[in-house]
Amino acid sequence: VVSSIAIASAATAQNAVQWRVEDGVNGHWYRFVAQIQSWSVANGSAVSLGAHLVTFHSVAESQFVRQLGPGSVYIGLQQNPSSPAFAEPAGGWEWVTGEPITYSNWRVNTNGQGNEPNNIEGGPNDVAHVDGGPSDLTWNDVPRNGATYFNYAAVFEWSADCNNDGVVDYGQIRSGELVDTNANNIPDCCEGPLGCNACRPDIDQSGAVNGVDLAAILNNWGTPGGKQPRSDVNADGIVDGADLAEVLNGWGSCP
Repeated sequence: VVSSIAIASAATAQNAVQWRVEDGVNGHWYRFVAQIQSWSVANGSAVSLGAHLVTFHSVAESQFVRQLGPGSVYIGLQQNPSSPAFAEPAGGWEWVTGEPITYSNWRVNTNGQGNEPNNIEGGPNDVAHVDGGPSDLTWNDVPRNGATYFNYAAVFEWSADCNNDGVVDYGQIRSGELVDTNANNIPDCCEGPLGCNACRPDIDQSGAVNGVDLAAILNNWGTPGGKQPRSDVNADGIVDGADLAEVLNGWGSCP
């Protein structure tokens, strides 16, 4: 089941949508994945694609994610028994990314079962999902490995910026700006020993300065770099002759 879901997810990962910086938000990419057996399967599949289960930091982000698909959706919130704050049912919750929890939206129950998290669904309930209604943004705690009657979805989020250029790597891979030979949604340069900033003129971080890098200079001439911010090689705010000179002088294999 894990492998089949991972394969299906890989096939559809390119359909992820961006919460664009131009719209005043974070520039991250999100993908709705239907019919995942458990939180553990969802989490493993996300990691295998260079992503993580979605984390929320505002109502606006939650609303954006909710429109991606219907049903109950696993999110990247889990309870860590090693946390100093751990106590059932409400202690030790953390995002899988290690980010601080700055926004939460546990469901308030009116059925006499107590507010969420309440650890009552065949516990331990140590992970979370967004409830199933089309406009419901509230969270509920559930078992990590699911149960036969659970048939949830998940949302994967790509937020990594391993080359520290202020742009989410996943989008740069999609646009062809960064090379990802093994198709794991992590730039090759971030997996190499030299890192992504070892050779400034190598704009696409392919390991060589060549015509692709020259084209990036010409295509972004007179701008701050556009969709290829590394084309501003010397980071002075504009792509110009100085950047062209660096590319020409660095032509060939990167050291």
